[in-house]
Amino acid sequence: MDNPHADRVKRIATLRTASGRKRQGRFLIEGPQAVREAVTCMPSVVTDIYVDTQADPNADIIDAALEADGRDHHSIYIHKVTGRVLDHMSPDAQSIVALGVSSAMEKAATDLSTLTHATDHPLIAACWQVRDPGNEGTLIRTADAAGFDALVLVDRCVHPLNTKVIRSTAGSLFHIPVISVGTDEFFEWASSADARVWAADIHGTRDQAPYDLATLVQSSESMVPAHQPLALLFGNEARGLPADIVEKADASVKIPIYGKAESLNLAMSGAVLMYTVAMAQHQE
Repeated sequence: MDNPHADRVKRIATLRTASGRKRQGRFLIEGPQAVREAVTCMPSVVTDIYVDTQADPNADIIDAALEADGRDHHSIYIHKVTGRVLDHMSPDAQSIVALGVSSAMEKAATDLSTLTHATDHPLIAACWQVRDPGNEGTLIRTADAAGFDALVLVDRCVHPLNTKVIRSTAGSLFHIPVISVGTDEFFEWASSADARVWAADIHGTRDQAPYDLATLVQSSESMVPAHQPLALLFGNEARGLPADIVEKADASVKIPIYGKAESLNLAMSGAVLMYTVAMAQHQE
């Protein structure tokens, strides 16, 4: 394909918008890393791959797609295009993009009750009303790297199939479930699953002062017992968590600040807390 103004190219370009994704029921996967992980880990969601054969051949990705093609009666079509065509599809293509089916991705995401039954004592990262796609994608990537079982999007977060979210996950979106729920549904799950919820909150409330993370880690009872699920809940970038949500949690936890900075941003706070829990439990 060498016509950058073809109707198909225009349709694919609109997948970078929420309206385009909703209208077509498709989403866009940009760049070699994300496409590689989608084809390797979740080939059933991928329908088409567009590759610039004049650039990096991405031979391993194409081989994986060819191997997956026809499996379970699912086909992946590979299209050779020029660099100009790919640039019109996505300026962030980096020589390759893929199309995924939104409904297949949502089906693969499962739900909290299924996750609880599938995993004995899950570690969950959850974020409430996160609005920045880069932050959301980074939290998904960190949860994956730290060995968490899922990331939960609570109450009107950025849609996980936003192209910036997918790009920020660096392929981790295709490794762990990303589940969208309402606030009440999240806490109902925590109660039914006997899961402890730690709210990442620097202030706490009048009735629930925050634990200092360093003190909590040093305590002999610092980590949740291996037989009990744990959910770390992070708040909105600008407003954090409201007091009524913090009070619903089992504890609030703050990261100590030793220098002069007022606070850490959401993505960094998430990394510190997730890895603190992960390393402590692995040490145990």
